This record gives sequence, C-alpha cells and structure tokens, in this order.
Amino acid sequence: MSSGRAMVDGRFELIEPLGSGGMGTVWRAYDIALHREVALKEVRAQGDEGSNAEVQRERVLREARALARITHPNVVAIHHIVDTPAEQHPWIVMELVAGGSLADRMADGPMPPAQAAWIGRGILAGLRAAHAVGVLHRDVKPPNVLLRTDGSPVLTDFGIAAVNDLTGLTSTGSVVGSLPYVAPERLQGHEGNPASDLWSLGLVLFAAVEGYQPMRRDTDVSTLAAVLMGAV
Repeated sequence: MSSGRAMVDGRFELIEPLGSGGMGTVWRAYDIALHREVALKEVRAQGDEGSNAEVQRERVLREARALARITHPNVVAIHHIVDTPAEQHPWIVMELVAGGSLADRMADGPMPPAQAAWIGRGILAGLRAAHAVGVLHRDVKPPNVLLRTDGSPVLTDFGIAAVNDLTGLTSTGSVVGSLPYVAPERLQGHEGNPASDLWSLGLVLFAAVEGYQPMRRDTDVSTLAAVLMGAV
C-alpha cells in the first residue's frame, strides 16, 4: 500500500471514510499485517474531554463486547479492538462489507417484495442470533444494514446495543435509536424486549417495499406522536 496515510496502532492504514453518524465514523482501512482491507470504527468524544471521552470509550468497548458474543453471517464480524495509550480513543476493527447499505439501495426506489422478504429473513436471523446471547440491537434501520456483493444483509452498528449484564450508558429518561424506527414501548420507557427490534425490522421492510417511512413526520414531536398513537 502507498505510504503517507494516517496509521492506527502502527498496523491499520486509513484509506477513506465510509460513513459517519451519531455513534462515530467508519473507515476503510488496510491491515498491513494480514494484507487485507477492513473496516475501522472510530468514536471521538463529543464536546469537552474528560468524562465525555470516558463515556465514549466505554461505548466503543461495549459495542466490541456485544459483537464478540455473536457469531452469525448476518451480523458484522469483529476482528480486533485497539485500546492503547498511543491512541486517543479506542477503535473497533471489523470485517469490511463492500456492497453498500440498505439505505443506499432504497434510495434507488421501492424494492420488489420478494427481495425485501429475502433481506428481511437475513436480518431476522442476525437478530435472533443476537437475542440468543442477550444482545438487543435497539437501532435497526436501513443505514445499519449493509449488503454484501451478493445482496445478503449484514447487521452492523451495535453502538447502542443493550447487553443483559452491562450497565446502560445513557442518561435517565433518554431514548436511543432513530425515532421513526423506535418501538412505541421503548418511548414509554419499557426496555429489554427483543420484540422492539422486530418492530423496527417491520418498519424497515415496509419502507423498503412502499418507498416511504410511515412514522416519519415533519418534526420530532409529530413523529413521536405517530409512533405512540398513529394507526399502522
């Protein structure tokens, strides 16, 4: 590989950012030890350093622990975690899924029902594997479903996953996840139910086939009202 790019842990050469969101930035990188491309997830502290940095670090470690519990072809595989004093923050090293996201595919227009059903079965299989080891995803949405080159889905971004024996890292009363895809019981403060992930999956499949998200409104308040009280 060419030199001059930023390195992580003296081993992973950053190539380009693949995407970013509320939970961090994912990079395409090259593992110079194993001669393969990987995905590196970077999570920087938001705001001031100190306690925020420590919270972000714990979120990274929690995501790594959650992913490490799951071994399934429809869940992104974790290879390694970088957590050394030489780096300002931890990095998660994961398999690189090269086919883009379900959100990218949906931007091209509605999906044939048979194709959506095939993708949905794959996501469901990944969720069942996660639930079987006590991990709830809590943020199932199109950008968090990657597609392999053969079109099969891979569930990713477990950054806000709930793990049975780990303490939550969000403020009391807060709800994590993308509001239009959050299950109504979670908005009412009831967490820990695997069915909440299945609600989100149902909305993903609806949006994939129909071409619009049925709960999304012009404002967060009206979206909240639609999730809690709207007819499905």
